[in-house]
Amino acid sequence: MNPRLRPDYLDGFITVARIVWGGDAPTWLAEQLWRWCREVCHVRDVDNLRPTRAKMKSTLLEVEEALSLVMEALESPWIREFLDGSSNGPIVDPDQLISGLVDLWDRAAEAQNFPALATKSGATKPGPGKAKLEAISPHVVCAILISEAWKHVHGVEPRPKNRRLREAAEAYWKAIGGGGHYYGEEPLALWRHHFKKAASTPAKELRTEWRRHLVLSELDWKRRNSACEAA
Repeated sequence: MNPRLRPDYLDGFITVARIVWGGDAPTWLAEQLWRWCREVCHVRDVDNLRPTRAKMKSTLLEVEEALSLVMEALESPWIREFLDGSSNGPIVDPDQLISGLVDLWDRAAEAQNFPALATKSGATKPGPGKAKLEAISPHVVCAILISEAWKHVHGVEPRPKNRRLREAAEAYWKAIGGGGHYYGEEPLALWRHHFKKAASTPAKELRTEWRRHLVLSELDWKRRNSACEAA
C-alpha cells in the first residue's frame, strides 16, 4: 500500500501484519487485523469492569451473611406475623422460599473458596487478578487471533516459543491501545503463557468466524488485484 494513501489508523496493524508475514505483507491482512481489534477491545473493556478477587470474595461473604439474617428473620414467628400482614398478603409457600434462600447461602459460602478466588487454606488468592472462572482474557483472545492468522499465512500451527509470534502479539496489543510489557529480562515471555492458554481454549465460534474472515478478505484482495491487472 502506498504510504501516502493509506489511512494512519492502519500503521500499527501494518506492523503486526509484517511480523506475521515475515516481510512486506498484503494490505488485506492489516485491514482484517484492524477490523477485528474491536473483539479484543470488547473483551478487554469487560475485563476491566470485573471486580478483583478480593472484592468478589468480600461481596460473597456479605451475601452469605445477609442471607443468614433473612433466614433467621423468617424463622421468627413475630417477624413472620408482620411480614404476613403486608398489603400483598401472607408469604406464599414460605418453606419453598426458605429452601431457596438456603440454596443461595450454600452457593455463596462455597463460591468464596473456589480456586479462582482462594488458596487451599481459604485465604484470598494473592495478586491483583480479576475474579473470573472460565472467561477468556483479552490477552488470550489476542493470542488466538494472532496464532490463527499465522496458521492461515504459513499453513502450520505456530509454537508458543516462537519469538516472532510473541512480537506480533505484543505489537497487536499495542496497536489496539494496550500497555506494552517492559519488565523482566524477557518482557515478551508472558505471551508464551497466553499462547499456551489459547491453544487449550476451544473458542470454536471465535476461531471459525476469524478464519472465515481471513479467507474471504484474502480472496477479495486477490480478486481486486486481478481486476486491476486485467484493466
